[in-house]
Amino acid sequence: MKNIHKPIADFMAFYATKLNDDAVLSVLNKLSIDTEDEAKSVVAFLDAMCKQVLEDSKTKIVVLSQTVCTSDAEKVCAVVEDCIEAAGYRHLVVRSELLIYPSS
Repeated sequence: MKNIHKPIADFMAFYATKLNDDAVLSVLNKLSIDTEDEAKSVVAFLDAMCKQVLEDSKTKIVVLSQTVCTSDAEKVCAVVEDCIEAAGYRHLVVRSELLIYPSS
């Protein structure tokens, strides 16, 4: 996660704060995923973040000076899932776009 772009980290920090996720805030602070438990926390956070972004997009919540949309969450998930895989925890990654647009 050392090379993660600032807007991605800021988006994650916004939602980690909104969702009271101290584990993800800790990972963001050190910009690394060092344990499987941290990776699991980040994966769970991505799921919760996607669900929150979906709700926020319906009510036009502003995040980082623009109205949030689900494509923002998709970008974050793609980048962070790559980081999780690179850290050696590929087995934990379920592509989160499936969580943003659940089937009826």
